[in-house]
Amino acid sequence: MRFVKLSQKECKEIRKLYESVMSQACYGLFYREGMILGEEISRIAQQEQDGYFDVCAKLLKAKGWVEDVKFEDSVCYATASIESLEMEGSEKPTCHRLRGIVKKIYEGYGHKRMVCEEVECAGKGDQQCVFKVEEGGGD
Repeated sequence: MRFVKLSQKECKEIRKLYESVMSQACYGLFYREGMILGEEISRIAQQEQDGYFDVCAKLLKAKGWVEDVKFEDSVCYATASIESLEMEGSEKPTCHRLRGIVKKIYEGYGHKRMVCEEVECAGKGDQQCVFKVEEGGGD
């Protein structure tokens, strides 16, 4: 067995590279997973008597994916996403799974294809995660 001695600076650079590569590789996977989860949440919410977005919020909180979430016409506000807390200190938005969920929730509500963008992210140091949703093409 051989060992390689690395300085703290080298370890930080390797970690940064690894996180960057893994983040990019997992980006699509987490987003698609979120879309699958979002479809299920939307399906359940459509069957309930309570308000659609209220049911979606309850399900997201019950799963532990958010501490709080608020849906408005074209914006979703979420706090304490587990995903973003794991990647705290990132330079780019990190809540790919939650973005996929939010996209499908809005699509289920409006029955239209939507585009969802994370414009603020707790993982980047923002106060909360904010998702902008608008009608459009996409996945």
